[in-house]
Amino acid sequence: MSSSYLANVPKLKGRENFEDWAFAIENLLVLEGAEQFIKQEGTDAEARLLDARTRAKLALTVDSSLFVHIKETKTTKELWTKLHSLFDDSGFSRRITLLRHLISLRLENYENMTNYVTNSRNISTFMWNRF
Repeated sequence: MSSSYLANVPKLKGRENFEDWAFAIENLLVLEGAEQFIKQEGTDAEARLLDARTRAKLALTVDSSLFVHIKETKTTKELWTKLHSLFDDSGFSRRITLLRHLISLRLENYENMTNYVTNSRNISTFMWNRF
């Protein structure tokens, strides 16, 4: 992973930014040709080395307060699975949270109408397509 790309990935802080972080990481892995490691573990020595490097780079995008959850993972797939199980909230409570966020949107909190409409549309689209 190029360090210039890595600098643009937000640090994972928990549920509040997991979706954005996961999206950025998946695209970063595609750019680097390492997306297969979140789906499966490497089998030969070269693949295991690349997997270890990919895991290390992913770990660097996680806030240090969350290291306790990922220290024991050995592969990129284990790390990815662990973070998904901890922070990917796709249940009823997530839907309620998104609905509250949608209801609380105010035009005065945005620079212009376009940003306001885009954000509200993104939230509602995510909410209804995901669940």
